[in-house]
Parts: sequence; C-alpha cells; structure tokens
Amino acid sequence: MDQAGFEQIAERITSGLLEGKYDTYRSAFLLPLRVEPRGGVPYVLADDDALRKDWQLYRDAILIQGVTDIVREVLGIAEIEPDRIEVTVETNMLRHAQRIVDPFKTQFVLQPEGAEWRIAILRSSLGHINWTLGRADIVDDRFHDR
Repeated sequence: MDQAGFEQIAERITSGLLEGKYDTYRSAFLLPLRVEPRGGVPYVLADDDALRKDWQLYRDAILIQGVTDIVREVLGIAEIEPDRIEVTVETNMLRHAQRIVDPFKTQFVLQPEGAEWRIAILRSSLGHINWTLGRADIVDDRFHDR
C-alpha cells in the first residue's frame, strides 16, 4: 500500500459521503469495522446494516454543515505487520474553500481483503466521531458535545 493507493480509498469515502453513494463508501471498509474515538469508548460496526446507519448519520451531518469537500493530507504510512498498514492523515472538512472546523488527525488501519486493501480500524478525534453520530455540533471551528 502506497500513498496513491490510500488516496484512492480516501476518495471513495469522500465521494460516497458527498454524493450519497453508500456502495462506493462501503467498498473502502472491511467489516467488522472498529472505531476508536481518541479519549472515548471504542465500538464496532459489525455488519452492513450498522455501517449503513453510521454512514447515514455522517452524511446527514455533512449536509447540515454544507460540507463540499473532505481533504486528507497523508502524514505517514507505517507497516504494523505484513498484512496491516496504518495511514495517518490530517483531515480538513471544507465548505467551498473554507474550513468548517480545525484540522484533525485521523488514523486508518488497513488490511487486505482479497486483492484490495480496506479499512479495518478507524481512529479519530472524539469530537469528530460524536459529530458524525449526531451527538455534537460544530461551533467556533471546534466540535462541541450536545
């Protein structure tokens, strides 16, 4: 897995969210997907129904905030094991050319499924994950719990 390979996966996530294409979004993930909010309680999206519900909540939050792009700058790629790669990115949520929230780091742990790499673990800020689940708002360029 190289940077270009990850960027293709990230683009599927972004287009799936922004264009409302669940199947495109789904193709980036390996189920069960472990979600690890930094400073929060990890949880697992065990099946397609759980991932679809999570995607819909994320998509609703994006539409409410008017997000027009999600830009992920790759900060590093590390091989954890021969079949596990961790990609660290700086994530920017944009409304046209303006950030709607301060940039934040996200880590994706990928592993192969057949011939393709998919995301098996997602680590992000607690505020961001709470926002995607509809539990937080964006105020003053930060995520705030409701």
